[in-house]
Amino acid sequence: MGARTRLTRRGVAALAASLALAAGSMLVAPPASAAVRGSSGTKTALQPAISFPNGDSAAEGGQIAIRFDANGDTRATKFRYSVGDTSLGSEVHAASDGTATVTIDVGSVTGERPVYAVAVDRRGRLSPMAQGSFTVAAVWSLQGQAFDTTTWLPLEGATIRLEPAGVEVVTGPDGAFRFAVDPGLYNLVGTYAGPPSLYGSQQLELDNQGMRFDLYLFPDSGS
Repeated sequence: MGARTRLTRRGVAALAASLALAAGSMLVAPPASAAVRGSSGTKTALQPAISFPNGDSAAEGGQIAIRFDANGDTRATKFRYSVGDTSLGSEVHAASDGTATVTIDVGSVTGERPVYAVAVDRRGRLSPMAQGSFTVAAVWSLQGQAFDTTTWLPLEGATIRLEPAGVEVVTGPDGAFRFAVDPGLYNLVGTYAGPPSLYGSQQLELDNQGMRFDLYLFPDSGS
């Protein structure tokens, strides 16, 4: 009876050792290479890079080239992009080197314009979104019309000067004037020989965004 009891205890000890060994083997992590192979099929394309091959600024009404680069990720087959919002409503196919370049019209809205893009893989999965920006510069620093306050109509033949730049223009039938100058503080002065003699002035601070300002000329008190 005693011998049988000793054998039973030995059996229990052997069984416990086997279970411990099995549990330990379950806790051993798989090789790193196996983990990479197992997860590679679930990864999306890398976030693309956005650049501007010909510079990141363009004049209003002009065009700008935008380049998308998948950073060597061969899974990217095309790019979706948009300017000004995140709608990603435009699309371009990637070349064999994982890049694509588009040329867009910048329009007449001056200032900084954001560009958003994602890379798309063969399964249609989207990468994280990338963002870049370019600047639309004003062609004219200042433009507007001169008006005769005795008739409230556009004034033809008025001389419009911008001081201290020392530049001036004479308005046509639509009373329009335009100036292209560096940013700074200026005095806009308008005169009209008449009859009646008219005069008007306004101090303006101009920047690179462009400004529209209509100048009203009043009867000259000295005439």
